[in-house]
Amino acid sequence: MASTAETGHAKNVANLKKLISKCIGYGARYNPTNNLIKIPNMQSVQIASATSLTTVNTTRAPYTQAVNTRSPLFQEMEKLAGRAKNALDATENVEDNLVEDAMTYLRKIRGARKNKIDVPPPPADSTAIEIAKQISVSQQSYDQQVQHFSKLRTLLASVLVYMPNETELQPAQLLTTENQLIAANDAVTAAATPYTNALQSRDNVMYAKKTGLVDIALEAKNYVKSVKTITPAEFRQISGLTFRRPPKKK
Repeated sequence: MASTAETGHAKNVANLKKLISKCIGYGARYNPTNNLIKIPNMQSVQIASATSLTTVNTTRAPYTQAVNTRSPLFQEMEKLAGRAKNALDATENVEDNLVEDAMTYLRKIRGARKNKIDVPPPPADSTAIEIAKQISVSQQSYDQQVQHFSKLRTLLASVLVYMPNETELQPAQLLTTENQLIAANDAVTAAATPYTNALQSRDNVMYAKKTGLVDIALEAKNYVKSVKTITPAEFRQISGLTFRRPPKKK
């Protein structure tokens, strides 16, 4: 017996395919007036849903890779910013207010990192809206970190006596690092667009009211139950097929 925990998008698609097969097996007895639950339309919805899941998986891969590439760069950036601030503090003849300004930018970098959200591959029951919101919050946080690092780098470049021997702390190299951060962040932004579009397309084809997979499947089951010539034993073959929407987050 299938576990009641076997839910999710793929399960819905698989169950619709089983439902269609059973409805075809009823022959002429399956003859609804509702065009949405006629066999050709259900087959089209099943194919479109399966295709949407494939597209989600295809677009998620480059997005996840871009996120995984970006994450360590920003982790190292926070450490680098801390070292640069300390190098400024250790530089001779640097005014205290400049060190305090550098510390302010460092705090902001750390604060943005604390509030960021890295988006892992979503669980099976995630919706496009939920994932899009997570991506948006994450992007805002990373954008802020780049801005704060840029301000710190600009401050250090303006201090003429700031000339550390460590190459990675020198203003020119900090600019290179900043450009790398921007490129990594832009790559995530570019990959997020087709991914979130794929998620939205999936949710539309599977969960739209009346025309989506779930509503169509449930309507088809109701119709089968109403047909007198389809026996209770035959109906039991489809009664256990579940079709569920993703749970709404509270």
